[in-house]
Amino acid sequence: MNTLLLVVIWVFTGIKYVGLPEILPTHFDIHGNVDGESGKATIWFLPCIAAFIHLLFIGIKDPNSPLLNVPKSFRNEKTLKLYLFALEFPVMILFLDIIVESIRVAEGKQTELSDAVFFILGLLFAVIGIGLIKSLRDSKRKSND
Repeated sequence: MNTLLLVVIWVFTGIKYVGLPEILPTHFDIHGNVDGESGKATIWFLPCIAAFIHLLFIGIKDPNSPLLNVPKSFRNEKTLKLYLFALEFPVMILFLDIIVESIRVAEGKQTELSDAVFFILGLLFAVIGIGLIKSLRDSKRKSND
């Protein structure tokens, strides 16, 4: 699913690129208003960052890696894959939403980012929160044993 989202990000950006104006909105304030613009080619930074993140998540294969900071109960292959998918999914949705909305602002179809970004971030923080709560419970159980 995350690979499919990454492909959609690249294809959508590629399809829309030719028709974009030379100057695009590249930064938005907390209210979704444009507060930074750059040249048209900068639209490719977000797909590149999304691809890098996707490759990082694909590269995490060893559930016992000391570099992986997940609860002990997540350190089996099936649970780790599910948790990593749940972490990456809102990130890919966030990149897709920002690209789509940035292009829509550049095309004059909307004037600011919608509140969807905050809902997606909320989903991401919920997944992180679940991992933190699980980690705290695991460490509490360990200290009680």
